[in-house]
Amino acid sequence: MPRDLSTFFYPTSVAVIGASRSPQKVGAITLKNIQNSKFKGRIYPVNPNAEEVNSLKCYKSIKNLPETPELAIIAIPAPLVPKILKECADKQINNVIILAAGFKETGSEGGKLENELINIASKHNINLLGPNCLGFINTIHPINATFGATVARKGNLRFISQSGAVAASIFDWCNSIELGISQFVTLGNKAVLNESDFLSHFEKEYQNTSYTPPQEGMSEESPIGMYLESISDGKEFLKTSCRLSKTRPLFILKPGKTKEAAQAMLSHTGALAGEDSVLSAVLEQAGVIQCKTIEDFFDLAKAFSWENVPNGPSIAIISNAGGPAVISADAVLSAGLALSEFNEPTKKVLTKILPRSAGILNPVDILGDALANRYRKASETVMKLNSVNALLVILTPQIMTEIEKTAEFIGELSKQYKKPIFCSFIGGKLIYEGEKVLNKYKIPSFRFPERAIYAISEMWKFKKRKLEASPLKEANYAGELNFEKAEKILRKAINEKQQSLDNISANNLIASIGIPTPPTKFIKDEKEALVFAKENGWPVALKISSPNLLHKKKVGGVATGIANEKQLLETLTKLQTHFEDKIQIQKCVQNGTELLVGVKTDAIFGKVLLFGAGGTYAELFDDKNLCLLPINNLGAKRLMEKSKIYKFLQDAKLEKLQDLIIRLGALAQEFSEISEIEINPVIATLNEVWAVDSKTLLRCG
Repeated sequence: MPRDLSTFFYPTSVAVIGASRSPQKVGAITLKNIQNSKFKGRIYPVNPNAEEVNSLKCYKSIKNLPETPELAIIAIPAPLVPKILKECADKQINNVIILAAGFKETGSEGGKLENELINIASKHNINLLGPNCLGFINTIHPINATFGATVARKGNLRFISQSGAVAASIFDWCNSIELGISQFVTLGNKAVLNESDFLSHFEKEYQNTSYTPPQEGMSEESPIGMYLESISDGKEFLKTSCRLSKTRPLFILKPGKTKEAAQAMLSHTGALAGEDSVLSAVLEQAGVIQCKTIEDFFDLAKAFSWENVPNGPSIAIISNAGGPAVISADAVLSAGLALSEFNEPTKKVLTKILPRSAGILNPVDILGDALANRYRKASETVMKLNSVNALLVILTPQIMTEIEKTAEFIGELSKQYKKPIFCSFIGGKLIYEGEKVLNKYKIPSFRFPERAIYAISEMWKFKKRKLEASPLKEANYAGELNFEKAEKILRKAINEKQQSLDNISANNLIASIGIPTPPTKFIKDEKEALVFAKENGWPVALKISSPNLLHKKKVGGVATGIANEKQLLETLTKLQTHFEDKIQIQKCVQNGTELLVGVKTDAIFGKVLLFGAGGTYAELFDDKNLCLLPINNLGAKRLMEKSKIYKFLQDAKLEKLQDLIIRLGALAQEFSEISEIEINPVIATLNEVWAVDSKTLLRCG
């Protein structure tokens, strides 16, 4: 059940507990920020040692307040916070922000203190933000409930940040380029409220048709940027993000790719980092853009906030320098975009309006002596073309270049045409005033053209995702699944306290839900082995089988390609001499592509399916393609198409492979007792798909 955060973001009354007359203290800064943000509601400072703070009547305690405020901000040291939170609960305050650090990010003692907060908030159903956070800003219903700098302008951009320091940097950057925001939340330790709660609230606000961009020149997109050091509820985050990303751009910067970075986060906000490859797969599946750098994060914030997404991948480039134009052309193609093609009438117009030595193809080189009027004529000419989905204007500061005048013309051009325009004014001090003009018109400008092209590429990908069907739908099977036999196999193993299944049990488990497996059985002696080979045909394989031995090949416990009676007897004797385990015989599958299909349990996101090269190919390819369950035919198809091994599967029965993938995913989802399950290899032949060897790890207790 989503939390109701309406009075949290839109309070009519606020209490600041710890409001101080010392201007450097957090309580004093927070109170002043609320007043300076032109908050229209009632403000109640709480401080037992003051009669008045900032010309406002001060109250000795929470119980002395004349009403129950809709929001309370606690700005006092950590050890005192639980007692004050309990007083908030007694006053029936539903929304609380705790600014202080000193909780789980400091170790076990701080963790105990934070658990007290969680228990109080849970018992009294309090929407608690923090602790160890900066607070939040809402410019729609003006209130700056932080102890950070004020963002001066309204906008259509929402931010969620787990780091107060990153938030402070974003505040300063927004002010420096005149970028406005609508709401900004800093999460801190996420004791109660987390990113999914705020995403759900933003989703409700987007559904309010009365919301419109607050200033002229902004995009229609209303994007959301997130800096997260951890994700609290992976499944809820995925569901909410999937819904939101169909209509709004979501982009995230999440550190923690290395063990060292993960350890740094533990000491910073008590975050527990998930496996990065799983996170990347989840974000791709949810339609969330994963930023690799802070630069990516800032660039996308500006681009999505100020420009609408292009309706296609084709870009026109106009430049007064040949070198940057050529570099940009390469970058366009590398980013999965295209250079717009100009028709003959357009080329004739460009020939007429440009100097003879200018380049009239795309990129258009208008030469180094180009003044603002030449930029204007060339830009207007190409913007009229239906083949142009976006325009990139590159400017280098020559002696005669009219930098500010060119920026003014671009700003006016953006009002005339509905197509997105991006700029790269390359340089430093000389182009600074021109950038200020572009910021005034809300034209995304970048110091280097590759940055503009990166932003355009991500915007176009977002547009494409909006048009595509989501793979998170009910799976389609070749037949109905029956889990009765699978349940019996698993129940027997768990009752016997096995940590994994033996070969035959693992084989029977996947076969019970309709996954094809080659003929196989346990054998006791040479006679049984020969009977099996004659009944099923040569070649065969022999394997040792033990629940405690998952990697049989590494210890010499697997022999394949046994083609006659002599080889069979020699191999069986060798295995029986070296191993005391059971021995399994299996019909070999020949002339196929070896694959791996498996499911692991991620601590944050749950069951994750893996597809890629298997068997001997696994050593040649780094081919790990992940997808969060559930998965359907479309999702399985996309997963296969991403893999490096896919080109070897063109002659295989891909529909049967898709069916195997979704059946294995369904089996893993059905039974929480399955911690990990893997088929390696799956062998895809021209007409069939076979699960040759499988492993199943169990979660007991």
